[in-house]
Amino acid sequence: MADSAGELADFADAVRDATGATKVDLVGHSQGGLVSRQYLKFNGGAEKVGEVVTLGATNHGTTMGGIGTLGREISTSGPDLDPALSWVTGVASVQQVVGSPLLTALNADGDTLPGIDYTAIATRYDEVTTPYESTFLTAGPGATVDNITVQDGCAVDHSDHLAMSYSPRVTDLVRNALTPGSVGAPRCPPNSPLVGAGTVGSTEGSAPAFGLASGS
Repeated sequence: MADSAGELADFADAVRDATGATKVDLVGHSQGGLVSRQYLKFNGGAEKVGEVVTLGATNHGTTMGGIGTLGREISTSGPDLDPALSWVTGVASVQQVVGSPLLTALNADGDTLPGIDYTAIATRYDEVTTPYESTFLTAGPGATVDNITVQDGCAVDHSDHLAMSYSPRVTDLVRNALTPGSVGAPRCPPNSPLVGAGTVGSTEGSAPAFGLASGS
C-alpha cells in the first residue's frame, strides 16, 4: 500500500497541474481509503487535500472474520504467519489486519491531520471490514470528522462491503461530503448485497470505488 500511495501522490500532482487547483478531494472505497490516508501522512498529501471520503475503509484494520486476528495472536507467541497469509490473500490484505505494522505506523499519532475534513461511511452489513465500526475516525486538532452509518435513517439499504460503492444513498452521502448541501436529503431505495438495486451494467447513481476530484 505504500507503493500505491506513491502512485496516488504522482496522480494527485498531475491533477493539480492540469487543473490549476491548489487542492484535490479524495474518495476511496475499502483499501482506497487507507491508501488515501497513507498518502496524506507519508507522501506529502496533507497540504494538497481538502476533503477525504472513505467507504468501508479499513482505517483501524479488519479481523478478516477472525482469521486475521487469529493469525496475529499466533504470530505474537510463535511462528510469523504473515508470509503465509500474504501468499494466500496478498500483501496488501495482510497490511490491513488489525495490529499490522502499516496500520500501527499510520495511526500512531492519531487518525487525522490538521486542515482536512474527513467523512467515513460504513455499512452494518460489511463482511470485509470487520467489525464495521473499525472504519470510523476520531478527529484530532485542526480536523473534522463525520462518521456515517448507511442504515441510520435507511433500514432498507442492505449494502455490504461491495454494494455500498454503488448504493444511491452512499452516492448522495459522498456528494454532500464533497459539496455540503448539494443533496437535500440522501435517497433511501433498497440496495441488496453484492448486486445492489440497479440493472447489471448500469452506472446510474453509482459512486466511485476510488476517485479523485479537483478541489479549490
